[in-house]
Amino acid sequence: MKVMKPKWVLVPVLALAVGVGALMGAAGHGANEVYAVDNGTIVQKSTITVSGTGKLEAAPDVAYLSVAVEARAATAKEAQSKNATQFAGLKKVLFDTYKMNAKDVKTVGFYVQAEYDYNSKDGSSKIKGYVAVHNIQITTRNLDAIGKLLDDLSASGANRVDGVQFNTEKQEQYEIQALEKAMANAKAKAAALAKAAGKQVKEVISISQNGTSGGPIYYGRAEMATGASMDDKASTSVQTGVINVSADVTVVYEMQ
Repeated sequence: MKVMKPKWVLVPVLALAVGVGALMGAAGHGANEVYAVDNGTIVQKSTITVSGTGKLEAAPDVAYLSVAVEARAATAKEAQSKNATQFAGLKKVLFDTYKMNAKDVKTVGFYVQAEYDYNSKDGSSKIKGYVAVHNIQITTRNLDAIGKLLDDLSASGANRVDGVQFNTEKQEQYEIQALEKAMANAKAKAAALAKAAGKQVKEVISISQNGTSGGPIYYGRAEMATGASMDDKASTSVQTGVINVSADVTVVYEMQ
């Protein structure tokens, strides 16, 4: 029995040695593979970075009119009542004459406040009356009839026109077109630079959208043009102009 004991001890030792050898061999083989992969990823690609701009002009297709009814009287109640009467005439024009949709006419402000006379000598003041103001915003897509609409509103009770804003309801569509132009512009620049370097553009590595713009056209009171006074029967003239839409991108290309 004593002779057999060393034989049983040598088996696990031998197995352990084989296991360790296999582990070291596997570790060594694995390390070589990792080294090869890492070595491949640090190879620098030949790239070129360019910026591209796309621009287009779009015709407005919607307008927002800001008008108000102002009424003055000796008391707040009288001013408010007078304002309501004037506003009823304005609504008749909008809904009966021009067949406006209710959602395209909205109140954006209403207030009644006192007006004062100030004495510059002693700094005192006293109430001279009250003013009631009802502000509304009108949305219209009939841009050719805006001048006549403003004239009819003024005649019906809207005694203040605060401005007209032209815009488009196809903003997203125009922004996409501008982005397409920006990418084409970037590609053309990259091709020209690559050619000058004796190379050619291979593929896009990354794209960054820097932004798009295309704000509305706004005409305030000062810009509103009238040929003459209302007494001379001149009609209001409002020019729509164009909306400028632009987009900017930064593109990284691989060259070969």
